[in-house]
Amino acid sequence: MKHTLWSGAMMSSKSAEWLQEELQGGGGSLLLLDCRSHELYESSHIESAINLAIPGLMLRRLKKGNLPIRSIIPNTEDKERFARRCKTDTVLLYDEAAAADWQGSVLGLLMHKLRDDGCKAYYLDGTVTGAGADGTVCPE
Repeated sequence: MKHTLWSGAMMSSKSAEWLQEELQGGGGSLLLLDCRSHELYESSHIESAINLAIPGLMLRRLKKGNLPIRSIIPNTEDKERFARRCKTDTVLLYDEAAAADWQGSVLGLLMHKLRDDGCKAYYLDGTVTGAGADGTVCPE
């Protein structure tokens, strides 16, 4: 596990290898949040991931604290799954970019909000270009 300082708070990461092992073990206590665009999510994603593509207006409201993360999840079933599991499971966020620059990033904002809400949230160190048919992670 790697730690990164972001806005005065430690943000922890998990490796693609760790994720692969978790998925191969069933991933029962893992809640994946795919922060890539809806188009990238639709073309390829890790099987159990919830898409969190955030339009500009919602992002501004989220930054101001006027919007709970749950409200940006488009699918009702995914919203309920998120609400049930976000405080008990390990939450892992990923996008298509390496998480090297946290300042002002959407991933950083989401991590901060999730941690403030009491979630065990981490970011994927590296990128995910998609997943194989068997759920294998395709890190870049």
